[in-house]
Amino acid sequence: MPDKEIAARLRAARKARGLTVADLAELFRDVASERVARRLPALKDLERTIRGHEAGEHTAGPRYRILYARAFGVPEGELFSSGENVVEPDGLGLALVGAASSLGTEGRPADADFVGSLRGTNQDLIRLDSLWGGHDLFPVALRAFRVAYEKLGSGAYESRVERDLLAAAGETGEVAAWLAYDADRQDESRWLAHEALMLSRHAGDRDMELLLLSHLAMQALHLHRPREALRIIAEVADDEQPPRVSALFQVRRGRALAQLGDERAAAHMFGLAEAGLKESVTSRDPHWTWWLDGTEVTRHRATAYAQLGQWEHALPLREGIVENCRGRYPYGRLDLVQLLNALAHVRDWERAEEVLIEISGDVGAVGPGRSASLLHAVCELVRRADGVPSTVVDAAVELLAAR
Repeated sequence: MPDKEIAARLRAARKARGLTVADLAELFRDVASERVARRLPALKDLERTIRGHEAGEHTAGPRYRILYARAFGVPEGELFSSGENVVEPDGLGLALVGAASSLGTEGRPADADFVGSLRGTNQDLIRLDSLWGGHDLFPVALRAFRVAYEKLGSGAYESRVERDLLAAAGETGEVAAWLAYDADRQDESRWLAHEALMLSRHAGDRDMELLLLSHLAMQALHLHRPREALRIIAEVADDEQPPRVSALFQVRRGRALAQLGDERAAAHMFGLAEAGLKESVTSRDPHWTWWLDGTEVTRHRATAYAQLGQWEHALPLREGIVENCRGRYPYGRLDLVQLLNALAHVRDWERAEEVLIEISGDVGAVGPGRSASLLHAVCELVRRADGVPSTVVDAAVELLAAR
């Protein structure tokens, strides 16, 4: 494909998202891996490079192709494939109209239209999360949050929309924090959740505040900080919350107690959570509680068993989850990797080999993110363990190489 055609495509993609060249240069730094970011030129030089790409003066190399794809939230092929193999803009690119419109108002004070656009972006991101996962979407969410965050900090908004803007930005921060968590970018997730919590409290949005406290407790557990999780959970009194909210924090408490080795208390918490979920969603339940169901509780119960070292109890739960959720991407992939982890720990190598083969058939879709990090750890476990059949080792090594 001639460079001029690629140049036009890059220029159009940037403008469609309301980004200036300077914005895009900064976004490149946001989406780059730590290793790549260290090798990027200064911002002014980066801007000149982008202008050169858009003018067709030189072709973007592999490093920049990845940065463009991440910054625009589209596959590389959509931007750089040859004319006969052009990939039509997929659902991700088409659905981020809300993001583009909110980003395109950076030079004006935020008004009611801006708030509406920001909330539309949030809904787009939530819907697409079930298809793409955190890695592909996080850069867009981070950008949207930073725009709203800067407007609130500088006072660049109409006074009549202040509370609505605080609430919408808090929601954007929560979405971005979740996507960062799923992309295994834990430092960014923690910062975003704390900032979003402050904004939601200033807006008086208690429902979003509860979700963010739940997120921070979940992340503390992910980082193996159970006492921190329990302190966060203590901020929410179960008897003052709707049943489903109480159930969620009981799940978090059960996980924390399992990490501390208190099997009996953990089991009690999971039992309370399951009982609470039997009640229908009520008008008191926040809108975000829709995703909390029996399968989600089972996921966390299986993780609790694993952290107690009771892999023989975790395994049948993982098998049931995979069977019930097969084909639900991308989180079905995480379920499959977690099943592989359980099989490796009980040394069921025959079944582990089957799962390794299943994962290898779709390995490109596993990450990067939490799924990829866990998959790498499990494959290393298989590779280093004693007495593993050579065919299983080979399958694990092939997956490691594919990553």
